[in-house]
Amino acid sequence: MGSKSYGYNVRTERLSVARLPELAILMVVILVAFWLVFPRNLSETLRNSRLDAVSLSYMKAWLRAKPDDYELRMLLARELVELGEYQQAAYQMELIPRGEQFGFAAELAWLELRRDFIQLMALQPAERPSSALYPQTRDRLKALDVASLDAQHSEQAAEMAMAMGLVDQAVRLYRQQAATGQGQGAEKFHALSARLLLGNGRYRDAAEEHLAAMDASDSYAVRRRSFLAALEVLQAGELYAEAVRVMRERDQAFLGDKDVLYRLMNLSLACADVPQAQHYAVLLLRLPEDGS
Repeated sequence: MGSKSYGYNVRTERLSVARLPELAILMVVILVAFWLVFPRNLSETLRNSRLDAVSLSYMKAWLRAKPDDYELRMLLARELVELGEYQQAAYQMELIPRGEQFGFAAELAWLELRRDFIQLMALQPAERPSSALYPQTRDRLKALDVASLDAQHSEQAAEMAMAMGLVDQAVRLYRQQAATGQGQGAEKFHALSARLLLGNGRYRDAAEEHLAAMDASDSYAVRRRSFLAALEVLQAGELYAEAVRVMRERDQAFLGDKDVLYRLMNLSLACADVPQAQHYAVLLLRLPEDGS
């Protein structure tokens, strides 16, 4: 049915719009057709695509057509956990087999830990200790096999352990990342450990982490910064004998640096080690003037 308007036939019928269930069925049909033609390419495309609302919808539709694509289902469960969709994530995890022959048990255990942690952090800080999730999450974090974690999971686990007050576990995780990293990466993780230990009043351990950061780097600027940070931490903890020992054992690389020598001289005086302070003063006097 139509009407005449300005020389054109205008349709007056109301256009029908497909409802949500019909759209879902249509999507499944399209995905099945793609699967029949390109069975591997579509699954890989979904795994490698930027995860947003559209790609998540496609994943769900694809898994209805191909329920045994467990790797994609694991990826979907992981994203749902991070999005806070815990019930949907739990449903997806239930559909993933846990037998050793499938190889998903460790990742499923990690996702359950991650899910519990995110839910726990959503509570007010005062409410967390009384939650049933609190002891469960702490126990799981303590029991984590540090060596079995990849870099991403290890960094996440360290942040989780730090948030739960598990200092030693967080330090172990940061040290593992430092051991597998190189250069600035290793220095970064040792510095994070040092900061965490210092916040808990463990001055000697924090200084050792700064020295480990120094040893892990070939950059003079990083080695200098880490060396001075270690000494500052020891001084703050009134560990003067330790500070003097570190100065004597590790100052060789910095004896041509006026600023470092001046700070070492003052620190030696603060440690009541006058001969060592005189030693640095003499070295300072022997250095050429700036610009000469």
